[in-house]
Amino acid sequence: MKTEVEVDLSLELEEDINTMGFKTSFRGVAALVGMVPGDTRADLVERLAHDSSARRLSNSAGCGNHREIAQASHWIELKARAARLNPETIVFDDSILPPDISLEEAARRMALFAPVIVIAPSEKQSQLISLLSAGEIDFVARSGEFLSLAAAFVERRLRPPQAIEDEFRSAWTADLPSDFAEVLRHEINNPLTGILGNAELLLSQLRPNLTPVSVQRLETVVDLAVRLRETIRCLSSEWERQHSSFPPA
Repeated sequence: MKTEVEVDLSLELEEDINTMGFKTSFRGVAALVGMVPGDTRADLVERLAHDSSARRLSNSAGCGNHREIAQASHWIELKARAARLNPETIVFDDSILPPDISLEEAARRMALFAPVIVIAPSEKQSQLISLLSAGEIDFVARSGEFLSLAAAFVERRLRPPQAIEDEFRSAWTADLPSDFAEVLRHEINNPLTGILGNAELLLSQLRPNLTPVSVQRLETVVDLAVRLRETIRCLSSEWERQHSSFPPA
């Protein structure tokens, strides 16, 4: 039997879609954001609503310049919206969870509906190792410029592999070759930042509990990620340098 709160929420679902200024008909929403109301949530919603990949996807469907972003302020609301709104991805902050729901349980439940990005204090990442290893969720440590990383993860989840492949192919054959450098940095550096950050976090928090072999493997991940990031930087810089000037007509 539904609680009174759940019944009220189910009646309000269609009215609470935040479309950043306009109404559209939809079969789902781009992202469901579960965060306590405030400047942080408003900032993330604004970033997602104007995200370049989300905008490209919505334009291809003829839906305008923005994507629909749904919001939830607490756990019951998040569950109800996830079940009803068919989001393409879900991003939520652990601050909306009640004391009797663990972060791992919440992430597992949300992963049944869509790919999940979890925002929480860095020390809680260890609770989600199995889900992270399985690729079911992404984790963003709530410190520093974490909203930029959260938006990048959402953007990646919104874009189908074929769209990324098509963009690489288009950039490679484009009349303006400098596009390729931008795509290279964007499509590789963003996920690479997540790989590097998570590996460094695991090393800093779990090193005393890891075997020497596990420590060595994580250090290898960090070293290779740093090397790859530097290679990408050099490649994109060289590509732009070679195509930044053109011979006189």
